Amino acid sequence: MNTYFNEITAKPVNTDGGKILYKIPAGAMCANGDLGIVFDQDEKGLVIHISKCDFWKFSPGAHGDGGIKTVGEIRIGNVNLNEYNIKQYFDKGLLNCSFGNVGMQFFVAPENMIYFEIKSPESTPAPTVGIRLPDTCNSKNAEYENDGLRCFERRFEGKDLERMSAVAVCLRQIDTRTQDGIVCTRYCIAVATNFDDENYAEKACALVISCDYNRDRTRTAEKWKNFFSASSVTLEDKEIELFYNASLYHLAGCMGNKGFPPGLFGNFVTDDFFPWAGDYHMNYNYEAPYYCIFSANHPELFDGYMTPVNEMREYAKKFACLFGCKGYAFPVSFGPKALDVFTQPDCKEHGILFLGQKSNAAYACVIPLMHWFSTFDKMYAKENYYDFVFNTAAFWEDYLVKKNGRYEIRNDAAHEIPYYRGEKFNALTHAGQIRTVNAINSLGLVKMLFKGVYNMAKELGLNAEKYALWEDINENLSDFPTFIKHGKKCFRYSKFGIRWRDDNTVGLQHIYPASQIGLDSNEKLLKIAHNTYFINDRRLDDNGSNSYLPAGARIGVDPAFLIEGIKQNIKEFGLPNKLFRHHGGGIEHLTTVPATINEMLLQSHEGVIRLFPCWDKTSPAEFTNLRADGAFLVSAKLKNEQISSVRIKSLQGKVCNVQDFGITRIVRDADKQEILFTKNGNTVCFETQKDAEYVLQ
Repeated sequence: MNTYFNEITAKPVNTDGGKILYKIPAGAMCANGDLGIVFDQDEKGLVIHISKCDFWKFSPGAHGDGGIKTVGEIRIGNVNLNEYNIKQYFDKGLLNCSFGNVGMQFFVAPENMIYFEIKSPESTPAPTVGIRLPDTCNSKNAEYENDGLRCFERRFEGKDLERMSAVAVCLRQIDTRTQDGIVCTRYCIAVATNFDDENYAEKACALVISCDYNRDRTRTAEKWKNFFSASSVTLEDKEIELFYNASLYHLAGCMGNKGFPPGLFGNFVTDDFFPWAGDYHMNYNYEAPYYCIFSANHPELFDGYMTPVNEMREYAKKFACLFGCKGYAFPVSFGPKALDVFTQPDCKEHGILFLGQKSNAAYACVIPLMHWFSTFDKMYAKENYYDFVFNTAAFWEDYLVKKNGRYEIRNDAAHEIPYYRGEKFNALTHAGQIRTVNAINSLGLVKMLFKGVYNMAKELGLNAEKYALWEDINENLSDFPTFIKHGKKCFRYSKFGIRWRDDNTVGLQHIYPASQIGLDSNEKLLKIAHNTYFINDRRLDDNGSNSYLPAGARIGVDPAFLIEGIKQNIKEFGLPNKLFRHHGGGIEHLTTVPATINEMLLQSHEGVIRLFPCWDKTSPAEFTNLRADGAFLVSAKLKNEQISSVRIKSLQGKVCNVQDFGITRIVRDADKQEILFTKNGNTVCFETQKDAEYVLQ
């Protein structure tokens, strides 16, 4: 089975009894990292939505009509959609479509051009092609011809907006030819925004004039071939393997614009009214799609992550001051270019939607810290995120309260407090939350933050004056709160405040993604983690399966339970296009399968590389170039309950620690030199050279 291939054999279903389903589209998708298309239909024919990561309306305020907006639609008529077949080739970035006697091919080229080809019998009415721009949210639209090109513009501008945004769409019919009674017509659509070029309309026209169908189809195929060659996972269960590859494809499809990384719904928005303005939610939703990218050896997908985070630094300083602290603090959400979707005058917290949470900037640090430990790229860290991590730590240096030698976190809610209700908010109902002490997710995030900033600063030779304080915080931050539930000792959501919730996975996020408990943790802590994990089954949680399942791998639960959870997610929420239609968030659920599988096959967050640590050893599996902490690329095979074909490439020349699987010999591949190693209990340790690969036998 080709797990880079997917076939859709029915029209996408986006309504139920006339009611629009949650806005995760079911139609075939194709994207290049910035520009995306989504297949749909209406009573008039085929509809293909166009969206782009950087087309937003910059209307300020929590309840404004700002947010990410759709670009427009390609409309194709005279097509029989009752006979429906679309083949998705993820490793080629290609869609081949068959609608009755009409065939089509679509791809989105790296240069933000949509190419398509339509083949139809000469004896039947020719399919019609048009562009439609929505006129919602007070956009200013224009349509005109320019040297034979059909051009369209959509703009949001005005004194009430933080900035103007505009997009141009240019359609060109490239050529038409007839052979054996079949008419083949090729088209190109170029899309450019004012963030691509201030002369965006001229940019779109220039692109479409210089288009070359065959050249750009080859370039697109090469791009996706190179993407999937960076790593691979081979499983016995081909359905899971298909969703693994499809998830990475869809993530890469919306993570290519370095100035505008994806919000909640990436670049598959199909109208102007997506929930929460499609913004950047910092209390897990923005971060979650990135959980899997480093272990899957795609650190390049991180390149845009810090842009909106760093653009918020001036606001972050002001917000920290509201709490009497230095450094950086974040509200729950914002948009690109520091778009204000967080101001609400009747909100009780300074008119800003913090929703009782001080941990949002700390959560934002999780992903750069993952990048740091998996790459140890010093120059990149200094240029992109050290300042943000350092200043977030500075906030917590002030905000933490030291009592009886231990650092506490006060007045920081584990779950959102609904201050967004404004005048209708009842403080008495939420008194416990408001006075929360030691929310468990915040403890995990702050532990990760100070361990990370300390390690990074020492590697970079920066801020030595802080080391003693950071060491003290690392050693004396409060323990995770516990309580007895169902007769077992479990983690409590906070020492004072919320004890437990039966939805979401806040009570486990100190395990994953904050990485504070794992297989090296002491037995008592692991036992509490297991008790907590199984209080109730969160595998299908709308706001938590993407952390619940990987957390299970981190603490070594039964792998059959995790595989069953993946299968349940596929059955209950998997769509024909291989997205997941949960009812909380959007692209965050694309991380569920790859993050879980990668953690089951390889773990390294505690400084030791573990091969197949949470995998059924009777089920064959293989992976190449998964990335481990310490900047190692690891490949291995499991067959007949034996681990073999183990190769480790050292990208930074760090000392390598590997859990012993019967290692008797380590050979440097380049010169076949046998390498000395030591054993400490069940761990093998050896020195490495930068960019050298080692074979472990």
